[in-house]
Amino acid sequence: MDLLSKRIQKAAESVLENEGLVSGLDESTAALLQDWGIKNVKRIAEETGDLSDEHAEEAMYPKMKASRRLMRAIRVWVQREKESSQEEKDQLWLKLEKMAQALYGEALSLPSSTKFTGKTSVEFIRNLLDWLENNSLEKKGAGEKKTSLRSLFNR
Repeated sequence: MDLLSKRIQKAAESVLENEGLVSGLDESTAALLQDWGIKNVKRIAEETGDLSDEHAEEAMYPKMKASRRLMRAIRVWVQREKESSQEEKDQLWLKLEKMAQALYGEALSLPSSTKFTGKTSVEFIRNLLDWLENNSLEKKGAGEKKTSLRSLFNR
């Protein structure tokens, strides 16, 4: 197994082994969130293909951390949203948006949480994650960022 494959596998295992990312969620909701987390960290790891391990770790750390924080924020939203006051919901949503911005770019602005409403928590999470993947500015500029990341570490 080459270095990149090992790095990708390690990134995926970091999501699988971190039960706190999905604890308290029903099985199907946890599986959806965990699958997205794995897909996301694999993408982050793949962007480090031509970097040394040291530089790859340095480059991946902020995005891996942001991914975990976003997963936790989504989990907390799903668990608390129904029992929370409107003020608490607003605070939770702002925190979720902040975590999404750390991963997808500061310019990201989430619409109201009602845009993502579904009959189940699985539908809510699927709607939210689909929106994030389709509307992220980070994704649209990924090629440029990937190149600049590599140029920083390829000396």
